[in-house]
Amino acid sequence: MKLLISLALFAAFLFCPAACAEGVRDGLSLAAGQALPALFPFFLASGLLTRSGLAQALSRLAARPLWALYRLPPAAAPAVILGLTGGYPVGTATTADLLRQGALARDTAARVNCFCNCASPGFCIGLAGLGIFGSARTGAVLYGIHVLAALLVGLFAARADAPVLPAPTARTTEQTARQSFSAMFCAAVQQAAATALTVTAFLTVFCILLHLIQPVLSQLPYGNAGAGLLELTSGLDALDPLPLPDSVKLTLTSFLLGFGGLAVQFQARALAEPAGLPMRGFAACKLLHGALSAALTALLTRVFPTALPAFAPTDAAAAPHPHLFPFLILLLVMFAIWSGKKAKNKI
Repeated sequence: MKLLISLALFAAFLFCPAACAEGVRDGLSLAAGQALPALFPFFLASGLLTRSGLAQALSRLAARPLWALYRLPPAAAPAVILGLTGGYPVGTATTADLLRQGALARDTAARVNCFCNCASPGFCIGLAGLGIFGSARTGAVLYGIHVLAALLVGLFAARADAPVLPAPTARTTEQTARQSFSAMFCAAVQQAAATALTVTAFLTVFCILLHLIQPVLSQLPYGNAGAGLLELTSGLDALDPLPLPDSVKLTLTSFLLGFGGLAVQFQARALAEPAGLPMRGFAACKLLHGALSAALTALLTRVFPTALPAFAPTDAAAAPHPHLFPFLILLLVMFAIWSGKKAKNKI
């Protein structure tokens, strides 16, 4: 199978050079224009936070809620906070750094990583809220749902293999005390640059793949919406012009934000592997994140149909069957749970 996929990609690159070149241009433009300006400061902050005494201060403040809710040690606090606010894939980058420094054990780091990977508030408000619905308030609601769904995923996944007693906390206090700020800053900048390069490379690759399959997607009803399963930003851009009620677009947008797209998931894997961070169940958790986000959004649109203009369908005739989305969301949740159990049984 690996050989067939490699040969198929080689043939596509060989016989579709124009589409590949356009994908490279789009990927580099997306990285330089949207992704890196939003993410690079958080990559740097992640490196500084995990190397400085501020991480220990956050750990002390977050110790009780982290243990009560997720059976996580205080040292996981930087990954949780930056993962929920910094944008994809800051959570994995921070978790991998904590594992590399010895602040988290491998199993603990894997439990943190399963839910601390979220889109940033700026992305949800700017690109999703203002870009698709013309409303910053709608984007803020989407971000709130997005974070709530991530925290719910943590209740299912992070507690599953939690130890009876808290894991030992960081060994980094003495190390950071001996390290000067200039050394920490240089290490953080180098790590941020490597992470930014990884993000750029994966964005470019998946933009190439989107251009290669675009002729197929364009022939399917609403097929362009499937672009978000590969690359999130391109998928949201393709979702905007589709002739769907705003309430349906809102639910689909919420799912895509939670799922993140394969580009984000491969970025996370590329950052995790050098640090030895296990990725078991990660894809199932992202699918569950997307499904819960969509379910919460669909529920909110029904309970408070006038809370936001995007909640109410603009054309009743165009609205899908009322039981369609709950049924699809139920299937996604069941598949995510099944996938997680299957992954666990293989360990």
